[in-house]
Amino acid sequence: MKSHDLSSLLEKSILLLTGLALFGMVPLRADLNSDLAFTAFSNVDVNSLTDGKIMQARGGLLDFQRAITAQSLYVLNASPAQVQDKLLHWNPANHAELKVWFHKSIPAKSTVADFLDLKSLPDNSSVDYLLNATANLDPALQLSKSETQLIGPIRTAHPKDRKAILVDFWSQVLAGRSAHFLSGNAGADNYIVSGGDIQPLSEIKSLFQSNPKVYQQYKSLLSQTPVESSTQAVPADVYFECFDVEGGATLGTGVSYQAVNGSSIQLMDIEFYDSSSLYVSIELEQLWPVTVNGKNETLVWRNDLVSTANVAYLHGTERLASGMIMLQDVKQGINAFRAEFK
Repeated sequence: MKSHDLSSLLEKSILLLTGLALFGMVPLRADLNSDLAFTAFSNVDVNSLTDGKIMQARGGLLDFQRAITAQSLYVLNASPAQVQDKLLHWNPANHAELKVWFHKSIPAKSTVADFLDLKSLPDNSSVDYLLNATANLDPALQLSKSETQLIGPIRTAHPKDRKAILVDFWSQVLAGRSAHFLSGNAGADNYIVSGGDIQPLSEIKSLFQSNPKVYQQYKSLLSQTPVESSTQAVPADVYFECFDVEGGATLGTGVSYQAVNGSSIQLMDIEFYDSSSLYVSIELEQLWPVTVNGKNETLVWRNDLVSTANVAYLHGTERLASGMIMLQDVKQGINAFRAEFK
């Protein structure tokens, strides 16, 4: 799922191999629950996480009204290094049930040409929705004023030419958003939406800060990214994708970072642009080596954080239901991911 230019790959490989060597030197903590103190889980017996069991916790009421979060905990029969590698190279598009139509890694310094593989999007009703929404400049599309000015040709094109023009238009949008984020200039990027302009970078910061314990746990890694600093770590991956949300295709682009943290590995995936439905989404993982029923395995903690207008006005049972749906979607993704370890 991930690709890198050669210089970045060599640099990161040296850093990771150095850090991962520590796993043979640092003993496991006697009380793993102290490592999980920043999570929603306590008094965890890893020996109970067998036969595909996944522990989950829905995020509580947060000060950030557009946020919806979920945490998950499970084990995999593999080493942390193997799980980390799979997370960085996993292609969810290989699992039809996830309705990810396309996922591809691109260079950190990408150009419009790196996004032209959008031409391989399937011909289905979900992608047709995106094509029609683009041609009609649907208000649901999350674009800046300058980006909407690029949409003219697709509106007047012959239907048979619209897909090619769609590829050209969205390649420019995604390349621009990616370049702004990675250069540390995403602060001015916005979405024009009915409720007022949305700044994706502000949404990312608000999601992280909605849970102080998680924010503190990832602050060191986050401080090396364009979210909080102009001094940036080399991203482990930059990607773009197309996935279905309630019958309509959404385009997104994001970036992944990783770090060794004591006897564990941290991973952070930030999807900083989505064409509709979601404002931004974040996926965090932390991996620990554990012994489960006498076998060396990996304990995986996962935190999903999403900013979307769809939950901003929900209360009570409706908001609870949205959290339960998110848990189900996350569980489906975890099951698809762990199936590749069998």
